[in-house]
Amino acid sequence: MKIVFSSDDIREHNFVKEYSEGFKAGSSTGIREVTTEFRYAGIHSQAQRFSIDGVIAGFFQSRHDFSFTHYIESDFPYLQMHFELTTQGCLYKPKGDFEPHTLITKGQHALLFYPALKGPLTYLKTPGGSSVEIELSLDFLRKIFNNDLEQLGTFGRRLEQAQPALLGQQSYPITPRMIQVLSEIRNCEYVGSLKRMFVEAKIVELLTLQIDQILSARDTQPILKKKTQDKLQEVRTLLLTHLDTPCSIETLSKTVGINRTNLQEGFKQLFGTTIFGYITDQRMERAQEFLASGRYETIAEVAALVGYKNPQHFTAAFKRKFGYLPKQLLKSD
Repeated sequence: MKIVFSSDDIREHNFVKEYSEGFKAGSSTGIREVTTEFRYAGIHSQAQRFSIDGVIAGFFQSRHDFSFTHYIESDFPYLQMHFELTTQGCLYKPKGDFEPHTLITKGQHALLFYPALKGPLTYLKTPGGSSVEIELSLDFLRKIFNNDLEQLGTFGRRLEQAQPALLGQQSYPITPRMIQVLSEIRNCEYVGSLKRMFVEAKIVELLTLQIDQILSARDTQPILKKKTQDKLQEVRTLLLTHLDTPCSIETLSKTVGINRTNLQEGFKQLFGTTIFGYITDQRMERAQEFLASGRYETIAEVAALVGYKNPQHFTAAFKRKFGYLPKQLLKSD
């Protein structure tokens, strides 16, 4: 079992990714970890992979100064949970006439299946960020659902019929809980069999969060028009650009040309949280990066960088988000 990656853009990055039958980990403890790195001409990518039987979870830190394309081809059915955390995104265009294109952009996730991969995969230019790809064997998914993929509706039926499928027909916003679970997987401190048990449980939890969000949104909410989604993506960009001095709802509404009600309701539908909640989450994520970088000496300094005038208010918000105090990340001499 393998996937062949070839590129006319970067011939030095042509390679073959080999897989064991059923994604067997091949370890006495049931878990295997591998770290790799690639640097070439404006591209830097680091990968940390956890393999357990039926699952390969890859955590990627990437920077590329230009968009580039791999032509990919697999000789086995491919099922993936995909999370574009802070990278700009990727686009897969299968060669089959009736196979859906898959575009997953920053802050979005998807659950996708192809009976075989064959076509160009384009990675969008990104100044730096992270993404996660969790590859599942079909047997692993069947085990979770007790061999009854009908529970997944059309998606499950298409899997059993070896037809391409994208759960919910689109990508969906990554929720704060999903980010937390991904962090728990990557930073797990258990070893050996305990780590395997923990990682497997968290993968199942993450899959549950994905499926629940997508099926609930499909059943209860109309799909947002592409034009509206574009405007809401513009709102998110404005929020990220001005995290220290966020725009008011009124200003955002006038800037992108969407009324207040549609702005607030549409934002929550697309991104899974309110505008205020999103600002708070992003401020805390950025503060966590600042604190861990070792470049800052005081909590007040970091609080001001993310828009908090009162360090005590910042500390309380940080602890609510992460469960520990920000001072625990400050590097002491």
